[in-house]
This record gives sequence, C-alpha cells and structure tokens, in this order.
Amino acid sequence: MDNQKSNGGNASNMGNEGSGSSMGKDLGAGRSDGNKGSDNQGSDLSKSASELHNTIDKAAEAAQPVVDRLASSAHAGVDKVSGALNGVTGRMDEKARQLTDAYKNFAETGRDYVRTSPATSVLVALGVGYTLSKLLGRRH
Repeated sequence: MDNQKSNGGNASNMGNEGSGSSMGKDLGAGRSDGNKGSDNQGSDLSKSASELHNTIDKAAEAAQPVVDRLASSAHAGVDKVSGALNGVTGRMDEKARQLTDAYKNFAETGRDYVRTSPATSVLVALGVGYTLSKLLGRRH
C-alpha cells in the first residue's frame, strides 16, 4: 500500500491543461470539413459508378458477337456428334439384327444335326469335353 500515490491533485489539473477542451473543438471542425469532402466524394463515386456501368455495357456489346459465334460453333459441334451417333446407332442396330439372325440360324442347324445324327453328336460332345478338361486341367 505504500507504493500507491493519490491522484487527487493531478486529476484536477488535467482539465486546466486544455487537452480536454481542445479535443471537442477539433472534432467539430473535422465534421464541417468532412461534410464538404463527403459531398465531393459522393459525386465522384456516382461519376465513377456511371463510368463503370458504361464500360461494362460497352464490354458486353463487344463480347456479344464472340458469344454468338461460340454458341453457333457449339451448336454445329453438337449437330455433328448427334449425326455421327445416329449413324453409328443405325449400323449397330443392323449388326445386332445380323448377329441375332446368324445365332438363330446356327442354333437351328445344330438342332437339325443332333436330330439327324445323335450318335455322332454325342461323340463330338465327348471329344470336345475331354479336350477342354485337358486344357483347363493343366493350369494347376
């Protein structure tokens, strides 16, 4: 407690030094100057905003032909791909039909052969089975 000193005399002298009273005057002066500056700044900002809007509009107008060309190129590309896919799809459908017909023809021929020669068919099946078992049995 001995280290603490009273501030009674210093606190009363602070108001007399003028630091507190000049502070209020400086703030009032700053406000009047700030209002004049903000009016100029506001008009400068509105001019700048207007110029930016004009610049954006000009850029949009200049970009429009480029965008149109890109869009037409994209449409042409999609049309080419669509046409190519349609052609491929048609050819795939035709090949699928041919393959199905060939399978049906082969199956019918095989059935007819088994009906006309059952003994030969059984011997061929046994031979094929034996050969496959030897080929697949060697994998061990």
